[in-house]
Amino acid sequence: MNICVVSQEYPPETPWGGIGTQSRNKAVALAKLGHNVHVLSRAADESPEMRLECDEGVMVHRMQPPGFEFPIYGRSTYLLGYTWHVLQQLHALSCEVKFDVIDFPEFGAEGFAYQLDRTVWNWSAVVVQLHGPSAMFVEHILWPEPGSRFQKYAMFAEELSIQRADALMACSGAIADITSRAHGVARELIDVVHCGVDAQRFHPAESPAATADRPTVLFVGNIVENKGIHTVVDAVLRLRAMYPNIHLQILGKVPVDSDLMQGFLTNIEAAGAQRNVEFVGHVDANALPTYYRRAHVFCSPAEFEGGVANVYLEAMACGCAVVASTSGGGPEAVSDGETGRLVPPNDVAATMSAIDQILSDDVVRRRMSIAARRRVDEYFAMDRYIQRVLAVYEKAIERSNCHPERWEDVRE
Repeated sequence: MNICVVSQEYPPETPWGGIGTQSRNKAVALAKLGHNVHVLSRAADESPEMRLECDEGVMVHRMQPPGFEFPIYGRSTYLLGYTWHVLQQLHALSCEVKFDVIDFPEFGAEGFAYQLDRTVWNWSAVVVQLHGPSAMFVEHILWPEPGSRFQKYAMFAEELSIQRADALMACSGAIADITSRAHGVARELIDVVHCGVDAQRFHPAESPAATADRPTVLFVGNIVENKGIHTVVDAVLRLRAMYPNIHLQILGKVPVDSDLMQGFLTNIEAAGAQRNVEFVGHVDANALPTYYRRAHVFCSPAEFEGGVANVYLEAMACGCAVVASTSGGGPEAVSDGETGRLVPPNDVAATMSAIDQILSDDVVRRRMSIAARRRVDEYFAMDRYIQRVLAVYEKAIERSNCHPERWEDVRE
């Protein structure tokens, strides 16, 4: 199958969030199965109009984003320019490869221009991957600002992209539900395809000695309030009464000048807990498994984590019990009491209790570790995930071939 995955975020050059990680996992796994996989992404800085690189069998096309020809000041204008660039480069690529499927993310509506212009002359089946629509962010973190030009454009463009897709693939049931409500799509038309994890790279330690000597809590992700990092820090500071040697490791780019970060540093210093909390900073993807293996518990009780977060799956694959939030996709990843614990968002007391239950009982922690890895092997491992992806691709191709516009010569 000839497949094109479109995503602004694609590591290692543009590793900004979960969309990039999921897109790369998908593309590399598909290429390993023998599919001809191309990725259309953006360059991180000024570069030639198009640059080609090979990433584990995937042909990655890095295009120059809008804003280098002349300044662009509005986010909506940027997204509109970006989708036009996507259309332009897809046209060029399609002259060399006839794609069976083009896989677009919904956020930012990267497929908007192509889907608006799709006719008999340039037709390929389209799958839209639902990572987290704008409606989700507006509903849960009030971003983009409701009523703003950016929010209006994002909702309009995403809705057209979603409604004109041949198949929709949501990272969680929670995201599928939000998309159905916000964009008028029948819920049964959205396939829930939970993300996968590289279970060969992320695996448990070969020896219990690899676990840290100190009771260690791990957080991996963006250091922003909606990820629940403030709840984790507060819980660990209070747990020092029971575990004086407790160690919280926070992995992620440190926003030194942010009010949130300054608040953390002030509270940690006031508590005299400098040796208990470590801001590690950004960690290379190849080093991540070591941190998961050494931790006793992974904790990320986000206010709303719409999908099945990559970090949950990475921790579980490494045999690390997970404390996640009851909101969003958390319950679709973590089985409460079996592979970890679920806690209400912003509930420091519940988070403390969950961490304590795991730290204080070696038998419980070991049982959760085994169950977490078993769950990955049975469902979240990459081969299982890719089977689900390919099933949606096949569905999209079948629907595409029957689409009434597929054979029309439309020249408006």
